[in-house]
Amino acid sequence: MLYSPVADYGLALKSGFQAAVGEIVVNFDVDLVDLPFLDQALASMRESHVTIVVGSKRSPGAEDRRSASRRLITAIFATILRFGFGLRISDTHGLKALRRAPLVDLVEACQFGKDIFDTELILRAERAGLLVGEVPVVVSEQRAPRTPIARRIPRALVGLARLRVALLMRR
Repeated sequence: MLYSPVADYGLALKSGFQAAVGEIVVNFDVDLVDLPFLDQALASMRESHVTIVVGSKRSPGAEDRRSASRRLITAIFATILRFGFGLRISDTHGLKALRRAPLVDLVEACQFGKDIFDTELILRAERAGLLVGEVPVVVSEQRAPRTPIARRIPRALVGLARLRVALLMRR
């Protein structure tokens, strides 16, 4: 069992990935478990050389049942990623299936935790030429978020600005 004295979503994802030993690592968020996603992601990985499969709440066929404000924030975040970073897929947060071996070094290189670890990893994977795919999921809020969205937005924007600089320095 892994334990961290600090609440940090990105650190939890990174630590879980680093502790994993299987060929494929699957990330389910505590309030989003979608078994059809798992079946579709594994099928996609069997049929192609995809390294990461994201359960997207924005791709065709997805159903986002969250509030209009949450959907708007997600759309703005996705737009920033598409135009500010060149992201090719529609979503970076949520469920993921990842091939462990090709991502070990990229996970180590990730510098940002909290709200954007998975975004950084996906951007680094795309820039490394790895194939990232997505499958549509159904998303509905089961409970109110522990951290109010108003507190996460500034933190995520600052994180994205820092990530942008870090990625530009790598070129």
